Amino acid sequence: MRDRRQRDVAGMAVVEGPRAVDGALASGATLDAVFARPELVDRYAPASTPEAHPDAARLGPGYSERIGAIHPVPAEKLDPLADAMNPQGVLAIARFADAPLGEAVGAERVVVLEAVRDPGNAGAVVRSAVAAGFGAVIATEGTTDLWSPKALRGAAGLTFGPMVSRGHSTSEVLDALADAGHLRVRAAPDGEMTLDGLRHSDRMTLVVGNEAHGPSDDAVASTDIAVAIPMQHPVDSLNVAVAAAVLMYAMRVQAQNH
Repeated sequence: MRDRRQRDVAGMAVVEGPRAVDGALASGATLDAVFARPELVDRYAPASTPEAHPDAARLGPGYSERIGAIHPVPAEKLDPLADAMNPQGVLAIARFADAPLGEAVGAERVVVLEAVRDPGNAGAVVRSAVAAGFGAVIATEGTTDLWSPKALRGAAGLTFGPMVSRGHSTSEVLDALADAGHLRVRAAPDGEMTLDGLRHSDRMTLVVGNEAHGPSDDAVASTDIAVAIPMQHPVDSLNVAVAAAVLMYAMRVQAQNH
């Protein structure tokens, strides 16, 4: 739960809370084990049919076949293990696999997180990417771990849906995207164009930079367009996850109109 190296070696992450665990299942994740307070066990091991789960329609048919061992654990033993300040009574161990960069850049719509440090922000970007139909999320070096418990909670467990690629340099990622035919769009408060002027491309990438410093010099040099979101005075900036969501939906609308 707390050691990225161990997660990477094992290819397993801890998903915390019913909402995130359900999101992981809805995204197709395989759970090796579920640890739940006794009153929540039937949520994952329905006594009668899979339809007994309150969110069964979203999880899809056969979701229960992707759940391994289910362990009832008293709250006084389970809650101290939780990462969240307000434990919600469920911890699951899910398998994950990073996509090679060459596969991730093949998606039609990609979002790149460049040195985004806050796990909640990173998770929220992933959640919006899934909602907007983006096929891949690429996290450059210096970005928080997308498979950490807090990032998975921020993503509502949906990180298991898109291709996820981590640990590459900004220049490596943006060069690979260019080779794959992507129009590389940078979110920037001082961008030369607004959403209305953003042109369509069959393959498009949104690059969002660090919360405090914005995009790096490499990102500025290697993106094709800088786009600004119009804001009313006195607002001069948006949270990185909010800005990313606005721009990803603008790119989705463009794709639907062509």
